[in-house]
Amino acid sequence: MIARSSEKEKLDDLNLHGRQLHKALQSLEWVNRWLGNHRSVVTAIHRIYKKEESPLRIIDLGCGGGDLALAVAKSLQQHKIQCTITGIDGNANSLAYAQKKCEAFSEISFLQADILSTGFSIQPCDILISSHFMYHFTEDALVDFLKNNSSAISTAFIFSELKRNRLAMRLFKFISFLLPISNLAKEDGLLAIKRSFSEKEWHSILQQAGIGSYRLRSVPLFRILLTICPARKI
Repeated sequence: MIARSSEKEKLDDLNLHGRQLHKALQSLEWVNRWLGNHRSVVTAIHRIYKKEESPLRIIDLGCGGGDLALAVAKSLQQHKIQCTITGIDGNANSLAYAQKKCEAFSEISFLQADILSTGFSIQPCDILISSHFMYHFTEDALVDFLKNNSSAISTAFIFSELKRNRLAMRLFKFISFLLPISNLAKEDGLLAIKRSFSEKEWHSILQQAGIGSYRLRSVPLFRILLTICPARKI
């Protein structure tokens, strides 16, 4: 297993703005839509949804350009499930982009916050979702985050994450030049794989956080879908 990288991505610059940022957010939306990330998270929400929990309060952690929040809102609307979705991100420029993208959906709102700061905490909600963001935490910080925020989530955490391994890195290097994504997204994409947690590391993190009820499974294209239900077994 290759060592986990701590190198920062260009998108980690919270002052990134303009055309470069917009092209990167558009690229990430394409990746999330066509490589199944949206579908994985939406399916997981429907699997654990219970009618008595409507309207659902959902928080999208590290929401970026708002594409996951929008995909979730559209799916829940189609199934006549009421919800509120709050996207949280540290880059005000990303949030402005997301706000414009989601302006037709009044149930979606956005909040700027430094998620990785020690003082950050989740407001009470039913479901916390996140897409390709949790690897920004160090292992110890992620353990603390899960410990400190489990009580705020009534139903589930749903994380869709990359899975670090050599084959994923090699394939991404090989096919990335064929993908219709920006150069920044290609550079950050490879680094994101290097920074992501392995399945073994996830099991260790969850054990250290005292979380016993969870479902962690591999999904296509070197990703992990993790569902944590603090209040009930799954």
